[in-house]
Amino acid sequence: MMPSETDSPWFTPHTPIRTATAEDTAQAGSGAHGPGHPDEPARLLDPAYQDEPAYQDEPAYPDDLSAHPDDSAHQDEPPYPDDGPAPADPRFHPSDGPPVELAPYTIPAVPATGWDPAPSPRRRWIGRALLFAVLAVQAALSLRLLGAAHPDEAIAMIVGRQELDHLFDGAPMTTDLVDRIPGAPWLYPPLAGAAANASGIFGARVVSLVLALATTVLAYSLTRRLFNERVAICGAAAYAVVQSTVVVGFYAAPDALAIALVAVSAWIVVRTARGPVALVLLAAPVAALAVAAEYAAVVALPAVLALAVISASARKGRGPAALRALLLAVGIVGLLLPFGLLDDIAAWSPTQGHEARSAGSVLLSAARWSGLFTLLACAGAAAYVRRERMYESPEDDEITATRLRRAALSAVLCGTALLIPVLYACLGTPGVMFRHLGFGMLFAAPLAGVGITRLVGAHFRNPQLGILVWVVLLALGLEQASLRYQDGPDSGRLLSVLRLHAQPHGRYLTEVEGLPEYYLGSVSKPDQWFSARRGTEYQDRAGVVHRGDDGTVTAVRDGWFNLVVLDSTAPSAMNRALADALGAGGHYRLIAQFSSPTGDSGTYKVFLRY
Repeated sequence: MMPSETDSPWFTPHTPIRTATAEDTAQAGSGAHGPGHPDEPARLLDPAYQDEPAYQDEPAYPDDLSAHPDDSAHQDEPPYPDDGPAPADPRFHPSDGPPVELAPYTIPAVPATGWDPAPSPRRRWIGRALLFAVLAVQAALSLRLLGAAHPDEAIAMIVGRQELDHLFDGAPMTTDLVDRIPGAPWLYPPLAGAAANASGIFGARVVSLVLALATTVLAYSLTRRLFNERVAICGAAAYAVVQSTVVVGFYAAPDALAIALVAVSAWIVVRTARGPVALVLLAAPVAALAVAAEYAAVVALPAVLALAVISASARKGRGPAALRALLLAVGIVGLLLPFGLLDDIAAWSPTQGHEARSAGSVLLSAARWSGLFTLLACAGAAAYVRRERMYESPEDDEITATRLRRAALSAVLCGTALLIPVLYACLGTPGVMFRHLGFGMLFAAPLAGVGITRLVGAHFRNPQLGILVWVVLLALGLEQASLRYQDGPDSGRLLSVLRLHAQPHGRYLTEVEGLPEYYLGSVSKPDQWFSARRGTEYQDRAGVVHRGDDGTVTAVRDGWFNLVVLDSTAPSAMNRALADALGAGGHYRLIAQFSSPTGDSGTYKVFLRY
């Protein structure tokens, strides 16, 4: 006999079996199952299902209670109230449509960049703090380079002191070293002479250090205007530790002043790009002063003129942008012409007084001194041309540039860095290329910053790569700058020998210009020292006047000089001629010889007349 429903252990008097009614049918769409079951109303009205419970979707419970031990705790509780159907999900309303399963939280949209393109005081001050740290590192690297003055430094201070005496006291210029100044003698030498009168060679070098630090600040500001703070700090950090920057930063020569003035002119050109076209003329006197300070700065003028076009072409159009460059060029030429500096610039050559080398040797030296930095800038240029922004530029439509404009800007910035080694290779001498490389690296610094940021990646994904590149640049700059001061003959020992034999009325021939005149001022006068690199005017016993190299060789052969100092780094043709004259005349004997500690640089030889 089959048991009845009342005999079932699952039956309770509090849960009566109900059949579907019209009211149940009306409420079925808003029940727990919702309108997601379109056949539910028809199912409830079908007579075949009248004897089944309304909520047949519940799984049937087996007779074995042990399979569901948790169910025994709820056997006495009715599944739903007696007075109505099952309640609807409180998170939904019938008018909301089908119920949707909600996630516990919503992930917000991630921006493409890590900052807002709008000006940010916080970001500005963070950039300034990092820039101050970079300047501290640069100053520490430069201040390590202590030692005796180099010939070019001594020449600048001697000419500067005489220029000051001539300006304030009317004293005549007695030195013939004025022609060795690679710029206008009335611009940088008086500044170096005044600093030397106050604190000696250290004071003159501090002036260069201040100028070099100012150049790094300008490079940061220029890069920030072309790109942003992140690229600017990376570019400034790379520029601050290369050999040229470190050496020029503590070298009493016109290079630091000329590079700083070029940086100011480039900054003005970019800063005034949004203003009226005539504002670009503010950069003309600064650029003219840069060329006057050192004639080598003329190689940077094409880059400044090109920046005048590129920085304004996107906002003003090609016509006004080209007009800016034309106005700037006319202004620079108009300022240089009255002083006769154009002729001096045309006559100047970096090969003067320097030994000739092969083009391959010059390019190899340039690769050692600036190769990694230039390679980094070229890589940044290629990445920038291919893609304008890769998470290092703010999403600002105002700075959007076409690929052609990006390629032109990259060619201008990297082209100057590549132009200087090629120029010296064509001239066939390294000369003072290690200092003039600073002009090119100043313009390449923004793209070097782009190269580092592309290595680091979005949201500082690979900071170790950027740190690694900077550490390698730092190590190379540190070693090369130290070798620049150490790799040379001992000028201190040379001066001690010359001090013993110098007399107030003697005549002295030297290929080491500047050092004796500067350090031996207490025992000799500048006009007693003659430069073997520039020739001598000499009248022999027969009354014949000899000039230039011929005059120098004839005077040595006749024993006219009391002392002769030779430098093996001087032009080899002149060295051979003087060596032959010293041996043929029979008036001199070798009393001292000094070589560099590493043995791969020049040698000083001192000959005394007997």
